[in-house]
Amino acid sequence: MEDASEKLDVKIAEKLNTLQVSSRQDMLTGLWNQAYLREKVDAYVEAGLNKGTLFLINIDNFGAVNENYGHIMGDACLVEFAEILKSSFRDNDIEARLSGDEFAVFLGGKLSSKDVESIANKLMDATSAGFVSMNIDREVTISIGVSQAPSNGIDYISLYRKAAEALSRVKRAGKNDFLMTESDSEEKKKINTIADMQMVKSLITERRKPQGALKVEYDGFKHIYQFLTRYSDRTETDIEIVLFTLSRPDGHMIDPVTLSEAMFDLENIIKISLRIGDVATKYSSCQYLVMLIGAKDKDSVNVAERVVNNYKAYADKYAINIKFDTENVSSEELKG
Repeated sequence: MEDASEKLDVKIAEKLNTLQVSSRQDMLTGLWNQAYLREKVDAYVEAGLNKGTLFLINIDNFGAVNENYGHIMGDACLVEFAEILKSSFRDNDIEARLSGDEFAVFLGGKLSSKDVESIANKLMDATSAGFVSMNIDREVTISIGVSQAPSNGIDYISLYRKAAEALSRVKRAGKNDFLMTESDSEEKKKINTIADMQMVKSLITERRKPQGALKVEYDGFKHIYQFLTRYSDRTETDIEIVLFTLSRPDGHMIDPVTLSEAMFDLENIIKISLRIGDVATKYSSCQYLVMLIGAKDKDSVNVAERVVNNYKAYADKYAINIKFDTENVSSEELKG
């Protein structure tokens, strides 16, 4: 009995780990995403305690590839370049796709200017060679901007901004090259608040507006709700809360593996069933909490019923029930 329980625990841990890792990876290339890169860089360089180097990389003329060969070939190029990055750096380096044709690699430890030059040249050569077999009638090249901690900054935003400035200069000079940011001297250092604001906005803005509700952690959900209730005092904005609960028809507990899969499906159904302005969070192991912004009582019931109806096919698969409660109405009351 203990062996079965241990195996179940292992399966649950493996599934949760897979879900956690996938949320931090770029779906197309398998590289880490910008959120993960920023988290790791900030933790590593922490107030200038550790040295590190950020390579910001852009595929030159990538738009022309999409235009001349189509987006399928464009995606294939992105995947190919991701493989080049993986094979060009060490296991403890962090390769990430930031957006579109923009990539980055962070290397911990001290690198000299000669080290940076060697790495950049090898990467540019590997890129040109790696795309030869893809039958593109032009050489695929990359441009690279490089910044270092702590001389160019002691957090991700500062390092990214400096690397982006260097990358922009490479682009203007003709592309297919790299540039390393010079160290900031105290005499020359200037606070460019406009550039900082543009960078902050770029980092906090969603690159691609997703469909459906915004998924956040529970603490984030509370903060959003508290802010909106303050805001609604001035604007009379309606905010409705809906709680969705999964249960077995016989009242017994749902086994953990089935529950994990059922909740994963419920999350996706909620996201596609709600509007982009709504917010959702996991409330418990078997419950999801939804915030409907600008919805009346009747609207919230209609939305909740839409989620339930969309989920029925999945509920049948798991042999479970789904119910909802609003602040004023329960689905059980509607049945009654």
